[in-house]
Amino acid sequence: HCPVCSGIRVQFGVEYAIEILLRRQMAASRLRALMNDHYREVLETPDLQKIIENNTWLFGPGYETLGAEEDTFTKIAKDLRDKIPQIGNIGADDIDDEADIPGARRQTDLFLARRIPTVDSNGHKVYRCVIIEIKRPSISLNVKHLRQLDDYASIIKKHPEFSSEKMRFELILAGRQISSADTEIKSRLNGQIARGELGLVSDDPRMKRYVLNWYTLLDSFELANSCLLEQLKLKRSLFEASIKQELVEELQAAH
Repeated sequence: HCPVCSGIRVQFGVEYAIEILLRRQMAASRLRALMNDHYREVLETPDLQKIIENNTWLFGPGYETLGAEEDTFTKIAKDLRDKIPQIGNIGADDIDDEADIPGARRQTDLFLARRIPTVDSNGHKVYRCVIIEIKRPSISLNVKHLRQLDDYASIIKKHPEFSSEKMRFELILAGRQISSADTEIKSRLNGQIARGELGLVSDDPRMKRYVLNWYTLLDSFELANSCLLEQLKLKRSLFEASIKQELVEELQAAH
């Protein structure tokens, strides 16, 4: 158990963590550029879907690894989602600029569903069921979409296969931005602000609902990521100084 070797292994671990954070920082910057400059033509479902599936950490530390799709759970969740009235209809109230309506109609919403075995705050094994509905980027989230989220929650609660006490649901509605004309989403967000969970609009037994916009998600990530990077870079500097001294002492000893 060479202390110098142990220190080098720790340093490699720090370097690897820094590399991951830097890659994520670059990915977040590119996604921001897409949302700013190319959201009308680039982010059709195939493009956005691959981005989200490979970078679920964008939704926060608790979503770093959502795992692969589970066919049965995903299919049931998608079938229930499709029962929501007018779920795919696009109207003038959904778009900030009516000229964007044709482009928005060419795109589709993105739907992800994952069921993950986990342990709750009481130490009990449960299934964490994460369902993410991402509205096409041209759409501004408003009360209509909030009601669709509530309708979806109601449908899930009534479905026999999802009635298990061992299932915990997180329903996430995400979009490029919340409509400047909307007041209901903002009211619901303010009503849950004391809980300290980003985007939380409803907290029922076994089910939480969230409304998030990409700029809040990206800012939250960048703030947290920058802090972690600074801590790791400081740790790297301390390790480098420590290992240098240990190497010198090791080499100065008689061999």
